Amino acid sequence: MKPDQVGHIMTTAVLSVDVREPITEAIRLFAYYPVHHLPVVDKSRIVGMLSTADMLKLEYFVPKGSIPTATALVNDKFHIDQLMRSPVITATPYDTISDAAQRMSSHGIHALPIVNELNHLIGIVTTTDIMNALLSGIAIETAPASKDQVEIKQPTEHRLAHALEAARSALQRGDDRHATAACLLYLHERNSLLETLRHDVERYVRNGQDERIHTQILKDIDKLDQQQHAALALRL
Repeated sequence: MKPDQVGHIMTTAVLSVDVREPITEAIRLFAYYPVHHLPVVDKSRIVGMLSTADMLKLEYFVPKGSIPTATALVNDKFHIDQLMRSPVITATPYDTISDAAQRMSSHGIHALPIVNELNHLIGIVTTTDIMNALLSGIAIETAPASKDQVEIKQPTEHRLAHALEAARSALQRGDDRHATAACLLYLHERNSLLETLRHDVERYVRNGQDERIHTQILKDIDKLDQQQHAALALRL
């Protein structure tokens, strides 16, 4: 298993619920275990996903009164397959961490069930796992340096500022035949966006997964996507 693959960071002891179980079993699992996402299976095959947000919908239908009455009513009115999200967005252990992160961002989800070739549930990856991978430096696999590679040194702040100003001037003059200036400015902007994302991810992990920071991280990812789409549209 390569360091940049999902199988390297996924949780294999996955809590799940069978699609035929009463809805109160899902409620019980969420109450007793520190999880926010619950894969729904049918004989080990993944068929749906439940979240704590899905369970909140039930509060409006639970009557005030005895627990047995409320339990019977909820089980009678609701079934797991009615509340679960399906079809399920999944990944395999051999997908890259970057691909998994992109999939979660594109679909607005915070957990990704990991399945084998038979679509059987074998693990799960959450946004927290992705962030920890990013902070530990394993999200991107780097190729070993070859003898033919040119050594690239980090420029001084003054030289970088001078290069960026020269790139802007070249674009204004229309003197960028090989798109070197455009690429430099694009990469500089992307690096700034990635640094902002890295900073917010670190705050999120260190400050107890604050929901406001989580929202900001999603905005950071959207900005990265928008920048990339804009570059593609310009055929950069």
